[in-house]
Amino acid sequence: MWLGLFSFPVFSAPPVFSFTEFNIAFVLGLSIPVLVIVAVMKPVVEVKWWFPALITASLLGMLYASLYLSTYQVLGMLSCAMIFLVLLCLWLVKSSAEFNGGKLSIATNTMASCALVYLVALWLLPTIDAYIAWAAFAGLILCLAGYCYWLLVKNTAIKVYRVVFQWLLCLMFVVTMFMWLNTKLDILWLVVAAVLSYLVALINGCWLLVERLLAIEPVQENTESVSVEDMHSLTHDPATNLPSYQQVLYTLENTIKLKSKSELAVIVFKPINFQQVNSVLGHHNSDILLLQLAYCLQQKMSENSHLINFGPKLQPARIARLHSLNFVAVLDLSHSHHPNETLISDICQQLSAAVPDAMSFKSFSLNFDLSFGIAIMGEHGNNVSEVIAHAGDALLEGEKNQHKLSYFDNKSILFAEQQLLQMERLKEDVSNENLRWYLQPQIGLSDHSLKGFELKVHWYNNSDSPLELEAFIATAEHSGDIYLLTKHMIKQAFKGIYFLQKQGVYQPVSVNLLSKHILEPDLVDFIELQIKTFNVPAKYLLIELTEEVMLSASDRAKSIIDQLKSLDVGISIDGFSGSYESLRYLRKMSISQVKIDCQQLDVNSQSRADKAIINALINLTRNMKLPLIGTNIDSADAERAFSAMGGEFAQGQHINRGFVIDELEIWLENWFKQYPPRKV
Repeated sequence: MWLGLFSFPVFSAPPVFSFTEFNIAFVLGLSIPVLVIVAVMKPVVEVKWWFPALITASLLGMLYASLYLSTYQVLGMLSCAMIFLVLLCLWLVKSSAEFNGGKLSIATNTMASCALVYLVALWLLPTIDAYIAWAAFAGLILCLAGYCYWLLVKNTAIKVYRVVFQWLLCLMFVVTMFMWLNTKLDILWLVVAAVLSYLVALINGCWLLVERLLAIEPVQENTESVSVEDMHSLTHDPATNLPSYQQVLYTLENTIKLKSKSELAVIVFKPINFQQVNSVLGHHNSDILLLQLAYCLQQKMSENSHLINFGPKLQPARIARLHSLNFVAVLDLSHSHHPNETLISDICQQLSAAVPDAMSFKSFSLNFDLSFGIAIMGEHGNNVSEVIAHAGDALLEGEKNQHKLSYFDNKSILFAEQQLLQMERLKEDVSNENLRWYLQPQIGLSDHSLKGFELKVHWYNNSDSPLELEAFIATAEHSGDIYLLTKHMIKQAFKGIYFLQKQGVYQPVSVNLLSKHILEPDLVDFIELQIKTFNVPAKYLLIELTEEVMLSASDRAKSIIDQLKSLDVGISIDGFSGSYESLRYLRKMSISQVKIDCQQLDVNSQSRADKAIINALINLTRNMKLPLIGTNIDSADAERAFSAMGGEFAQGQHINRGFVIDELEIWLENWFKQYPPRKV
């Protein structure tokens, strides 16, 4: 097959055909079976048969003009070459029917227009410079073809190397034609470039044809037709007999296709006090009440033509069922001149009015109320499922703030993106241990003796102002890094205990665990490992649990606390409030220490009640003989007030800001110089 591209000297006899004539025969012999196959396959798969026919005709025309034309040889060759080039570029694009975007159509139409302008100028303007015109128009067509190929690669599954190879061969053909016009190359090279481009174009075209044939699903015989009942069950919710979420998506997508300028408001709503029905009646019986509610809503709104119909025309369905207790209605805003908010509010009022005053099942009766979340297509997203999700988010936000009607706020998208970015940064910093650890001392107010230390951590989050653990603990929980962060904290605490004892200071170091999710069996094993690694007594580690975490801990978490105590690890309660539950817990467990928040003791605080509570807690812990640490002593006034109430040990910014573990030796030396320890 490739012999037609090259000429070989024969010494016995002169060649019968010239090189160009041989390639004319080669192209004819190759194109006829290809065209026959395309014609046969046309009823099976959609194919543009006239592309290979015209490409073959234009190539044969160019080769014929180079051999047999004398007067208009150059004009004929250039005309056929331009048609050949444009068809080569367009065939691959037009054969990819899976993508036909607006930009692609503009580019292909521009290519065809450039070719037409070139042909008109070539024949009607005899003074035109053929070399410059070919270079300009062919170069522009190549640029447009490159842009079309880039769109194909970006939006379809076509392989990159196929379009790149096709484009490079077209470029080679354009350059070869330009060199031939300038008598820099022989006609043989032009023939080779043209036939090579033709061969690759045929391969690409046949390749696409085979892919389409393979993509055709075989027709299965003896398949049973889907009944109306089966189709209804596929598109409707079985509990409420309303259209399902998939039916809503299908209907709205078709509506948008048919009405490009339609304005749609998605209203997601739910009965806000229905959860108690499930707990009282169970899900099976509560579905009966839910069916009653759905029926009343559907009957009331079925004739409202402003709502999108999710069912057949004869039996319109204006309400659909989403997941859980959520329902949806979609309002078409394009047919009214009233403000959108007025129309939406009116529909929500109609839906609320459609709910019966009291719904009952046997002896159980309950009044229902609806809550609404609104998102508008275009304003709050362009994708149907996305807008429905945003309306659901608005409903959740309204429930949280106890608002009956709530619109989606685009700022929440930005907030969510910022939260995700923050979680990614924290995950990276926790993995790389890119956190700032330091120890804050707990001091006796009367003699400045050391009572212990609390391990603190700062995370900078790409900003100058650090975040303390309380500020980013929720981010760590959501990102799944809370357990790894806790392990780092415990390891740093043991490191601090080790260095303290090397300096002859035997005081505990406390670690504040703010999340109950870290109370897992692995935590006990990890602490045991650190005890062996650093070879320090476990009693110098204090695990601080907030009162909220401790009281909400599960039985398994409480057993883990017991295991920690069996290792001789101390347990401290942070944020002690003196509540009945916390006091009952204290009676059950041997607590090493309690902490109370003394932030309200600052002179600027006007809350006398809070100060009275702190005073009562100090007296309570003294009577119970519990070691007490006052936290957040951040000013001299707070220190004086705490001391006057009988507080003995404190920590805070005013007492001492703290120091990094690597500077522990220097800090202790300076501290003991300023406050020498009492000799026992």
